[in-house]
Amino acid sequence: MPGAVIKSPLPFPTYEATTQISVVQEIDTEDQGPQEVEVYSGMAVFDQSSRHTFNADSKLTVLSGTIIIQGDVQTIGSLAAIQGYVKIGDEQRTIYRVSKPTAMGVVFSTEIDLR
Repeated sequence: MPGAVIKSPLPFPTYEATTQISVVQEIDTEDQGPQEVEVYSGMAVFDQSSRHTFNADSKLTVLSGTIIIQGDVQTIGSLAAIQGYVKIGDEQRTIYRVSKPTAMGVVFSTEIDLR
């Protein structure tokens, strides 16, 4: 069951989306154990600049980059955030945080911080 992407009516800088990525959500099921579902596959803006941030336990965490996807990437199930990883070429990076900025009440993009 693939995820859905709801596109915003506002313009998005598609000329900056030059990286082919795949977002995989990990779903915990009671009977079958963890399952992996690809919720997005396509072009995205990828920024490799690293940043330092504090998590909920006040521990320093190093983020290895940010992915920006046009529109609203829908998750599978009732989870508000995507738990899983992003495949960028042969690399696999863990998702740290997902944010969805809005403009005029519509989700403009999905921004994923990578660990």
